[in-house]
Amino acid sequence: MGKKATDDEMHVPDTPRSSKNRKQLAALDVTPQSGARSVDSRDAVSPRSVGKSPRSGKNTKLDFSSAPSVKSAAGGGGSPTHNGDGDPEYVNADITADELRQIETVLRTSEPRLQELYKKVSESSFKDHAAVFENLHWDILKETGYMSWFGLAFTLAGYLSYHCQAEAKSAAGEKWSSLRSETDFIIDQLDELKLCLEVDNDMFKIAAGTLLYCCAAVRLLKKKNRGCLCFVSRSSVVPVKEQIENSIAELKSLQKNITFATLAAVGNRVSQPVTDGGSSTKRSGPENWTASVGLEQHVATVCEFVKNKGISLIGIHGQAGLGKTTLLNEIVAKIEKEEKRLFAYIEVGEDLKKLQSSLLEQLGGGKKEITSVAQGRSALLAQLRKLKENNKVARIAIDNLYDVRLVGEFFPHSLGKFLPANSCVIITCPSVAILSKVDALCRPAMPNYHYLPYKLPCLAPQQAKALFISHAASEPVNTLYSINGIFSKYGDLANHFLPLCEGLPMALKVVGSYFSNPANRSEENWLAIGKRMKQVAEEMDTSEDQMFAKLLVIYEKLGPAQKEAFLDIAAFLRGWDWRTVERVVGKPQLDTLVDQAMVSAKLKDAESTSGISLYTRYSDRPWKSEMVMMHELLYAIACRRAAGNRVCSEDQAHLPERLKMDGPGMELSALQGLSLISCKEPLQGTMLEKMQGARILILHDTGVKGYCTKPLNQLQFLYWGRSRVAPDVRIPFQMERLKRLEMCILRAAEIDLTIKFPSQLKDLTLIGCNNMEVLHEHILQLTGLLELHLIGCNKLHDLTAEFADMRSLRKFRLENCLSIRHLNKSIGQLASIRELDLSGCTNIATLPSEIGNIQTLLKLNLVLCKCLVRLPAEIGNLKNLTHLYLGQSGITSLPVEIGKLRSLEDLSLTGCVRLEKLPPQIGQLTSLLRLNLGSCTGIKELPSEVGGMINLQKLVLNSCTALARLPEELFELVNLQSLELDYMKLLAHLPAEIGNLRSLQRLSLNCCTRLNRLPPEIGSLPALQVLNLVGCTGLKSELPMEIQKMAKENAVYVHREDDHIILEGPDNPSYKLYSMTY
Repeated sequence: MGKKATDDEMHVPDTPRSSKNRKQLAALDVTPQSGARSVDSRDAVSPRSVGKSPRSGKNTKLDFSSAPSVKSAAGGGGSPTHNGDGDPEYVNADITADELRQIETVLRTSEPRLQELYKKVSESSFKDHAAVFENLHWDILKETGYMSWFGLAFTLAGYLSYHCQAEAKSAAGEKWSSLRSETDFIIDQLDELKLCLEVDNDMFKIAAGTLLYCCAAVRLLKKKNRGCLCFVSRSSVVPVKEQIENSIAELKSLQKNITFATLAAVGNRVSQPVTDGGSSTKRSGPENWTASVGLEQHVATVCEFVKNKGISLIGIHGQAGLGKTTLLNEIVAKIEKEEKRLFAYIEVGEDLKKLQSSLLEQLGGGKKEITSVAQGRSALLAQLRKLKENNKVARIAIDNLYDVRLVGEFFPHSLGKFLPANSCVIITCPSVAILSKVDALCRPAMPNYHYLPYKLPCLAPQQAKALFISHAASEPVNTLYSINGIFSKYGDLANHFLPLCEGLPMALKVVGSYFSNPANRSEENWLAIGKRMKQVAEEMDTSEDQMFAKLLVIYEKLGPAQKEAFLDIAAFLRGWDWRTVERVVGKPQLDTLVDQAMVSAKLKDAESTSGISLYTRYSDRPWKSEMVMMHELLYAIACRRAAGNRVCSEDQAHLPERLKMDGPGMELSALQGLSLISCKEPLQGTMLEKMQGARILILHDTGVKGYCTKPLNQLQFLYWGRSRVAPDVRIPFQMERLKRLEMCILRAAEIDLTIKFPSQLKDLTLIGCNNMEVLHEHILQLTGLLELHLIGCNKLHDLTAEFADMRSLRKFRLENCLSIRHLNKSIGQLASIRELDLSGCTNIATLPSEIGNIQTLLKLNLVLCKCLVRLPAEIGNLKNLTHLYLGQSGITSLPVEIGKLRSLEDLSLTGCVRLEKLPPQIGQLTSLLRLNLGSCTGIKELPSEVGGMINLQKLVLNSCTALARLPEELFELVNLQSLELDYMKLLAHLPAEIGNLRSLQRLSLNCCTRLNRLPPEIGSLPALQVLNLVGCTGLKSELPMEIQKMAKENAVYVHREDDHIILEGPDNPSYKLYSMTY
């Protein structure tokens, strides 16, 4: 609350798992319960902590000045008032003193707009008020300084609560207290809804409008002790108590709407998603195909145990590589889906304080800086006690508790006494000894305590064989049995290596993937490899060492370039954004490692990334990042191989000892890479100049003392930056002398613009550089540059005409550069550019017509270009364009030339609230696979020409609240796989022609309240997997017989709890939930 909401905050990703900081609801049911107002459910987890609000410890704040502007997350703003400890000064639990003053300023300077709003509310019937609040002007966010409706609504709610509290002792004190109670309940509801949504939903817009109206009324009531005198004549002044009652009525109506939206959002979360056609990548291959092989029974056993009344502790233990993490994720996903209750989830790493802070935040304790593990234990204990007192339930999942000593350091010593009733803790660890120690901490919960030490066994022979062949043949497990002869083709190979892999999933994946290359499948080769694996295993004593040695044989089969890439990722780049790692080590090397199951991708929400991983991320979806991950068993191999020649240190007071060794066999010149992150002791320039073999140098929040006089002739990648605002980045050597440097990332508020970059540089990134007003000549001279990324360079306003000289440029990223108002015409001369990213450049008003000259352009990203109202007609000249992203821009119409983009596959217009219609030429996009019109609230009809998009696979019309019907031609799209119509409030029926959509896998109709019947033809859709009808209150209780028949025949599984879910809100409404998943 109170933080400027960035694009990351407008999306709460629906990922199965986030790594160390999963910002999800853990202590509270997703659906609000009756009587919840008597409990301060802000003690439960809150999106305020997700958004890193002042309450959660981050002091980023917007300045509501009279000259409004939209600032990026990097742009900063005013600072909240602080107390002596450096924390913001709060006037109550939800708003700071600075925020209070700033909202007052907004209300005072926006009286004409508020007068218009008040007049519309007064003149409309009560049932239409929500529509009035929803139809706010799009630029109100810009005027108030927020970039999300949620952020504005939350701040207004805090302001309203504060003023109600201040008036509690007045003559109308009882009414003021009631108004505050309703407001506080809305704060809790906004929390819960934000956790379930991916976008800044229209419901937050309605909430912002309602609260804006109420805040204005309250401010004037306090000032005049009368009605809203500035809005109405004195003869029609509304008495104070009546005006408060009117505000209470508005808030109660808002509560019902939020309750309704939360129900729909929950329905979306528990439904099985359908994979977007064409969006899968090589990195999402075999690892995903085989993730849950052999785990079904284990998942069922643990989930059944969790149903025991009382507190449950489940410990999944076994050797590395068995799939304990995969099993944990499957269990958590199943319980979350069935119970609508999310887990607090952490992965144990080296920094216990950060883990304690993350767990505390997920349990609703807010974001706090933990300075010692003892403080962390106390904070966790206090939060668990609070949850227990408020009858909340905690669900905690802890992955990879690898050392018994961590138990006493991490967990509160009185854990069992304060775990809330019916809570459960699920842990993965290597040994039962670790579990026994946790069990001892939980024993005080007896007799209502249940303990299950669950040893995960190796895979059965048949399961192991299927997993091995799946990776060797590069085919999903569930398709193997339908491929003729595949088991006989790979049978001898599999039978030879199954005993060597010992049923260990990780070994089966790695060894099987090696043989996915036909060149490796000669009998002579695989017999030799099997023999070598047996030999090295005999030399080892323990089973884990034997498996380590056998996998090392496969590692040695990698090519030299792949080995170096594998070791570099393990030492420096694990957990970094996929595209950044791809740029550092090379796409061919990374692809090979994926094929060999040596690395994998993990989709994480942006809020769960931190440090250097956050600063180097690059994603087409700003709220999600795809990270490079490596299994611990493979990581151990890499660490042993990289020992001595790659040095990595993080959050240390002193330099690593290896840097102080420079004797025979330990020469600094043998180092191939160095990464120092937040090292308090500066690196000596004399040390640096001896590292003549270093290819990678990463220095983050680490100083250098002295100067490096010798060029680092082997250096290929350089990262140099600061996480906080720093006056400059001083490079202690002459960069132009680095003759092999190909990629450079510099991050600082001011960068020495006299730096001369080496002419062979291929990839340059500048982050937060605020002393560069025009693109510097030293950058323009890099005519061989392939990628240029300028992020948060807020003073940059001109690219200059010389930009045209960078003819080799393939990717140009100009993100969150707020002073850019137009692009130089010279951009049209970039003959090689393939990706152009202008996302977050909120002040760009026009694109030059010359942009149509870039015939090589494949991707154009204009997300959050809020001042951009139209595209030039020349956009139609981009014959090779495949991706066009216009989400949350100011676009009012699309040019008719859009129909010329015959190669376009992905068109996103989500949140383009000024867009009123699509041109008929949209039907000429015959290659289009995905069309996203979500939250285009101005669109009233779709052109009949949409039927011409013959290859369309996914159509999103969520929250198109003005769209009342779908054209008949839409149901001629025989390749359509996903049709999302959530929150289409005017949609009354679906035609029988929906039965023509033979490829349809997902049909989502959440909160289509006017929908009164379903066509029976839905029951004949052969590919249907998901049907969501959450909140469709107009539907009859019985589904059509054809759909019921599909359920009986197990073609569609109907997920219900006694055929319905009761959502208990202010008036205890109940709605039907039909969530059908295959």
